[in-house]
Amino acid sequence: MPDEVILRLYVTRQNSYSKAAIKTLNKLKKKVDISVEIVDITEDPDLARENHIIAIPTLERVKPEPRRRIIGDLSDEESLLKFIGC
Repeated sequence: MPDEVILRLYVTRQNSYSKAAIKTLNKLKKKVDISVEIVDITEDPDLARENHIIAIPTLERVKPEPRRRIIGDLSDEESLLKFIGC
């Protein structure tokens, strides 16, 4: 796994898919060394706009480069580990 993994999750907290994504990422944080920033786009719409977020939940791998995104159902831990680079 890369030295530093930084993820950013764009959500709206009242959305059921967003809640599930947060729960899944919290589980993963116990298994692998990752940093997750959660951005509620209703509270920070400018950041979402700047980063061209068009759907939620959107998970962005900020580090390591290159930046990548995955959108939608984030409940599959195995797929998320591959996305992260584990």
